Amino acid sequence: MTMPLDRPAGGHVHGLTSPHTADRDVALLRRHAPTLVLDAREMFRPTEVDGFVAASQLWDRSGVDLGPITTAGLDDRWAPGTYLQFVDDHDRRSLGRDDIRSARRHLAVPRLGRVGLFGRFLDALFQLSVWIRPTTPRRTTAAASDKAQRLELQTHPVCYGRVVRAGEWLVLHYSYFYVMNDWRTSYRGLNDHEADWEQAWVFCDPADESPQWVATSSHDHSGAELRRHWTDPELLIQRTHPTLFVGAGSHALFFRPGDYVTRIDVPGLRWALRARQSIRRLLGIDASATERGLGPALGVAFIDSAGADGDTIDSWEIRPTDDTVWIEQYRGLWGADTGDPLQGERGPSGPKFNRNGSVRTSWADPLGFAGLHGTPPPSAAAMRINRDKLDRVVQELDEQIRHQARLLPLAERADSPRDTSAESSELTALLRQRCELEDLGRRIDRGDRPQLRIREHLRQPAVPIRPGSGWVLAAWSALSIPVLLAAIAAVLLLETVRVEVAAAVLLLVGTPVEYVARREWGAVARLVVAETLLVAFFVFAFGVVLGAGLYALGAVFLAGSAVLLVANTVELRSIAVARRDR
Repeated sequence: MTMPLDRPAGGHVHGLTSPHTADRDVALLRRHAPTLVLDAREMFRPTEVDGFVAASQLWDRSGVDLGPITTAGLDDRWAPGTYLQFVDDHDRRSLGRDDIRSARRHLAVPRLGRVGLFGRFLDALFQLSVWIRPTTPRRTTAAASDKAQRLELQTHPVCYGRVVRAGEWLVLHYSYFYVMNDWRTSYRGLNDHEADWEQAWVFCDPADESPQWVATSSHDHSGAELRRHWTDPELLIQRTHPTLFVGAGSHALFFRPGDYVTRIDVPGLRWALRARQSIRRLLGIDASATERGLGPALGVAFIDSAGADGDTIDSWEIRPTDDTVWIEQYRGLWGADTGDPLQGERGPSGPKFNRNGSVRTSWADPLGFAGLHGTPPPSAAAMRINRDKLDRVVQELDEQIRHQARLLPLAERADSPRDTSAESSELTALLRQRCELEDLGRRIDRGDRPQLRIREHLRQPAVPIRPGSGWVLAAWSALSIPVLLAAIAAVLLLETVRVEVAAAVLLLVGTPVEYVARREWGAVARLVVAETLLVAFFVFAFGVVLGAGLYALGAVFLAGSAVLLVANTVELRSIAVARRDR
């Protein structure tokens, strides 16, 4: 084991073998190490792995106990089927009532009202699945917390770091280890599992080592949505350190405090979700009333509560991971393997490997993980663009424009004229591109540096959801799915109720009630009018055949009068307000 280097203020450095390069890398890691802000209810802290491993047993997937081990022994001998187990049955049975009571956590806000009916329906299916699939045993969270305290594993925060030269970027990669992910049992989240790894990246310009981008890990997501520019107002910077907010239990990292809805992107449901968004826009209903920032993804009632009311960790013991055996070679799991077919309750793999033993994209290609391929650092971008290169590009573009312009008259004068709209559109696109290049040329002549659009890459960024509307919404969100399931059961069991009629009634009644509970009165009014017109249309369509067309027609006129009454009342109220303000 190598001796520690000198300890600069703010942390310790371990295990470096190349003093000159290592010292510089560690200084850079320390300079921009993120500050983590925990939720006040959080039981677990970023810690070192040595004590955790020493207190664990190594197991094979076949159930063979391979005995205790240390981090030095976590090497390439162990296949992906092995795993560490920190808490055993003895630890769970040894808990006292006070230990169990102290580990209980209460939800800060009602969670079910944060998503719509369909999201709550998926939550109901998930809650039922917990009873039939292998999951982390009860009291594991309390036992893990008690054991970590007894072994003093969380006395000081530890961060594992490395510096990577990736493409044209200098990447600072930070990894945080937690004893337990208790998101499900403590905060009604998606999963529980022993051990937890989270990561963050700071992308620097190698020319002057200036930070440009920050990216974070958030469950299994990847891509450009996970990064923010250093100058983005959404990213909080304290001196030279970005501030990140930690989700309670899940330890997912966010740029702003708040409650975040878990997003599930189901390709087969995108069309339905886009149709729902279109209907909302057509009816003038705020799409953010229930789910914000979801896009064509489904919001489910697993809330990441990233509060700003807990401990702030801004002083780290930084341990480099270069040539560290357990980082570079161990492909097993870091927590108990429950065999959960949905994967969520299995122990996690380490920062480098996936559960199947393959190398993580976030480790091998951090630029690709953060969607930074094709985005050069400022120094490289400035070198790429000069007047000579731009003039050559413009000349090539002019040749394409002349060629395309010559083709259009020939196509129109041919013996069998054809549609030239595609060629015309292509010529327009080329001319537009040339205009943009001319603007760029003028900026280069003035000495202006190209401006980076720091939020252009964000399509559906995660944003905190709005607070609920009180206990009425909480009660409705808790009762709606049980009532719906009971109604479905009644339809199936009672032969006197027609299925199609019952389904229509549930849809037409349930949707407005949802918005009543949210106190979205404008949405309620629009939905009632829309549903009245819809029912009238179908009654009229079938009523003509059944001889009830007059009643349907009367319903149409009645709905029309209601729409006019509402519109005219709003107009009169607007006039009255304007007169009062004069």
